[in-house]
Amino acid sequence: MTFLSKRSNSAYLSSIESSNKDTLVQFQHQMSNYYLKSPYHSNWIKGINASWQKETHGAQITMCELIPENANVLEVGCGDGSAAQELAIRIKGIKYTGVDLSSDMWQERKDFNFIAARAEQLPFPSASFDVVFSMFVIEHLVFPNVFLDEAWRVLKPGGSLITIAPNFDVNAMPSEHMGFSYGSGKIKLTQGKLLDAILTFYDSRIRLPQVRLKRRKQIQGGAISFPIFIKPRCLELPDFTPDCDAIYPVMIEELINYLHKRNDYYESEIFYRNNSVFGLRLSKN
Repeated sequence: MTFLSKRSNSAYLSSIESSNKDTLVQFQHQMSNYYLKSPYHSNWIKGINASWQKETHGAQITMCELIPENANVLEVGCGDGSAAQELAIRIKGIKYTGVDLSSDMWQERKDFNFIAARAEQLPFPSASFDVVFSMFVIEHLVFPNVFLDEAWRVLKPGGSLITIAPNFDVNAMPSEHMGFSYGSGKIKLTQGKLLDAILTFYDSRIRLPQVRLKRRKQIQGGAISFPIFIKPRCLELPDFTPDCDAIYPVMIEELINYLHKRNDYYESEIFYRNNSVFGLRLSKN
């Protein structure tokens, strides 16, 4: 399934359609190179993790209440590993393992177990962890469905898969074009780009909300597509803004629908939600 914009070169490809695999694998290599080489991205991750200290991320704090004492926990997309320390403070006896694509951000740390690995290829035996969690990761994955498969595989019976992610059911992804170029309509007006500003307003207030509504109705009808945006802002412009690298417009119901079909699926719980972030727990029998 491919979605092409009439006014831009943007495109979405379904990650579960085999005909898209070769194109998406090439795109995955592009994104991997970006994450391994971009100083902007690593600095942003450190800033996100530092916010634990201020307890500004309610979803993260609420998540800690869902993790039992003495749990064997895997974090997928651990960044510099700041979550490990915060979990150890809040949860008694926790055993933490973190994986990320690059070891650069934690290579000086010896206090917890960190492993360089892809989210879609977790190097652990099946049924290894009581809890598998990711924070602001799934929206950056080229194959989010494969990540869900892998996370579910390494999860023990009775365990929980926890995902915290941007609420793209409400908001557009900052990585997308709005108008003819990137930037807000207000900024474009000050630059004298009147037509661009008008189209930006149309995209942000009318077109993209209609696209989200259509997709939401399809998901409610049982459709699963995992659409991946293959021309994100991060690959076109040198600057960095939050989620300029987001490629999967996460919707809660799609995640639930995908795992609900499994025989060992038990239940789901939206434990946190506001206009920008949601927290979802999926439990295994």
